[in-house]
Amino acid sequence: RRRTNMRCSYSLLLLAAAAQGAAASRSSDNAWLRRLRDDTHRVVSAHQIRYLSAEEGLMDDEKMSKVEQKAKMAESEAEEEGIIMLKWATVVGIASLAGTFIVGFMLEQRHVHWLPEAGVGILIGILVSGIGKYFHESDLLEKEKFDFEFFMIWLLPPIIFEAGFNMNVQAFLSNIYPTAFFAFIGTFASTFVVGGLVYYAGQIGLCYPLGMLASLTFGSLISATDPVTVLAVFQAIGVKVDLFSMVFGESVLNDAVAIVLSRTLLSFNEPGTTVDQESIMAACQLFAIIFLGSMIIGMIAGLISSLVFKLLDLKHHDEMLYMEAALSFSFPWCAYFVAEASELSGIVAILACGMVMATYTRLNFSPRAIRLTARAYKCIALVAETFVFVYLGMACITFPIFESTVWQFCFWATMACFVGRLHIYVGSWLTNCFRGPTSQLPPISPAYQFVMWFSGLRGGVAFALASVSYTARDFPAVCGGITGPDAEELKSLNPHCGSGHYDSLAILQTTMLIAVFTIFVFGGSITTVAIAFDVLRKKGDISQDAEGERSTEKLTRNSRWSVEAGHNFLLNLLTNEYSYPRDTGARFDIHDDEEGQPNDVEAQFKERALQPREFARGSTTLVIKQQMSEQQLHSAFGSTALARQKTKEDKVDELRSVLPGLSTKQLEKALDDAAGDVKAAAMAQGTAGGLKELL
Repeated sequence: RRRTNMRCSYSLLLLAAAAQGAAASRSSDNAWLRRLRDDTHRVVSAHQIRYLSAEEGLMDDEKMSKVEQKAKMAESEAEEEGIIMLKWATVVGIASLAGTFIVGFMLEQRHVHWLPEAGVGILIGILVSGIGKYFHESDLLEKEKFDFEFFMIWLLPPIIFEAGFNMNVQAFLSNIYPTAFFAFIGTFASTFVVGGLVYYAGQIGLCYPLGMLASLTFGSLISATDPVTVLAVFQAIGVKVDLFSMVFGESVLNDAVAIVLSRTLLSFNEPGTTVDQESIMAACQLFAIIFLGSMIIGMIAGLISSLVFKLLDLKHHDEMLYMEAALSFSFPWCAYFVAEASELSGIVAILACGMVMATYTRLNFSPRAIRLTARAYKCIALVAETFVFVYLGMACITFPIFESTVWQFCFWATMACFVGRLHIYVGSWLTNCFRGPTSQLPPISPAYQFVMWFSGLRGGVAFALASVSYTARDFPAVCGGITGPDAEELKSLNPHCGSGHYDSLAILQTTMLIAVFTIFVFGGSITTVAIAFDVLRKKGDISQDAEGERSTEKLTRNSRWSVEAGHNFLLNLLTNEYSYPRDTGARFDIHDDEEGQPNDVEAQFKERALQPREFARGSTTLVIKQQMSEQQLHSAFGSTALARQKTKEDKVDELRSVLPGLSTKQLEKALDDAAGDVKAAAMAQGTAGGLKELL
């Protein structure tokens, strides 16, 4: 219709032009007629173009709206599929975790020590991710990919906090000097030894050539030892307390130092940064600010928690047991996120908070809360650390670990790690210069030194740092160790500079392979090594306990101005105690479980509760409970407040004393009809005497 109207308009314009042309003179107006016709054609053409453009515009708008709707629907469907896939990935992860626990328990029952539980977790992670890759489930594999933020927020903090909270602080302090040397100076030395060796090996053509900064960063992250596997074995077989405390303290502090050190080294990777004396001093200052600032935040959170528990006096409120334990969760995680928000280290903060809470806050817990918190944090940490190894196994498939693998670099890096662990012998030698046969603290024996050197496994922390560097492509250069004007020609001639290789990928692959190698080889043989070097704690041998007490006494005597003045001041300020209880076990709660004996408070309760008492014949349960002591009620009912509550059984017994002729069911029915009111139930039965007796 629109096209017909357009044609009609065109015809009318032509007729008008013709009429005007006939009236004009042919000789004088031919030129004018031609111009008029040309103008008429231009007007019609412009009208047609505007009409067609409007029509096409309407069609384009309709098409765009349909395309946008389809895009939104596709985006919504993709988001929904992503959520569903995330749920399936969560199911796979939890099932893998359960499988690790089950297989680990079965191996432990059959005394299979050559395959640690960490190795089981890695194998199961490889299996489930391998199945997903075989069936081309790329979306599922993407959800199972190792995520640095998830590791640093949900997995590592519970492990580190539990390590500090359940630490035997006295045993740790008695060996603080060698432990601090191993964790701080040893980690620095290992960083430069490992980094320097792998850089030199690349320069002489033995392996893939990393750049200098990449080599030092690799040295810092690979120096983070994993405490989980070795310490789990140490707890199971029962090594001596002083050896356990040194290995434990070094592993926990070492992780925090390695995280801060690698972060400091990466500050040199910023564009325009030059390595000179000023920048090195600035890096050292940054390390000190991050570490000390994080430690101060954690200590403040721990001290505040102790003061809060002292003021609330929950120690004498047994009915608030679970609230007491739940409240203790808030302080360490507040410390962690405050440090992270301040661009410091949350790991250092939560470790310091755990140690302070173990020293002071625990003294303000009730006896049952002490046991509950220790075991609850241990349970959470066990789940987290086991999933770390499952996560590592999945990462073997979800990351390009076996694509263009730099095997020569892995070999020489492993050798460099062995050399980097020799700081154990240096620190032990320096420590033994101040110890002797007659000293209160015995020298570190060669057996101890070898076991500590052998315990340097790598694990989740090292790979987490490598993965975040790989994801950020901190070192994208191919064979970054080859520089100069002829670099490209030298790279083309170097057999290690193949296609697909670059520094961050080489670091990622090597870190994973070293972690897997040390977990299976060193973690699987640590039991044999500990037994062979006779570092086990013999049952019934109190020499270790006495030695630990002497060490603590000597520490107090030699640093009276700091320990007695500082520690006792805080003890009186933050707690209601006047002396700190000695704990001579490897961990806070391990020795109680190992010996199979209850703690002193529970033993005292049970001893008093089991004492025979004489009750009058026909006494009701309410009367009996009124005659029982607080200790007997606590042991029998678990809570004094709960025992003091009048239960339905107490009311039935009370009602039976005035209605002796009714059965238990009749009494319960009468009590229910009276809404639990004993007097109303007795009155309803028409027993005035009974009512009078009750009154």
